[in-house]
Amino acid sequence: MEVFELIERFGLPVMMVVALGFYAKQQTNWIQNELQKELRESFERLEGIVIKLIDAQKQSLMETKEIKASYHAIVEILASLSGNGLKEKFVTRKRKHNDNY
Repeated sequence: MEVFELIERFGLPVMMVVALGFYAKQQTNWIQNELQKELRESFERLEGIVIKLIDAQKQSLMETKEIKASYHAIVEILASLSGNGLKEKFVTRKRKHNDNY
């Protein structure tokens, strides 16, 4: 059937409602398909960024711990080699520092 035959048979208002229903269905399908894909891609991209940031933070913390351990080892070696009572001062200072944390 042609469009004009349908309009003649059912009337213009009924055909306008059918056309509006068809448009609403097409719009809903587009929203469900295209926009959902775009949202999913954006979420995956953001998720990847968050994961990389967490990894970078963990690596930074590990490097900081390594640097602190090296620093404390060097200070302890220097204190034990000095022989002028620095070792006792270092040990008491280290105990106070560990008690605070």
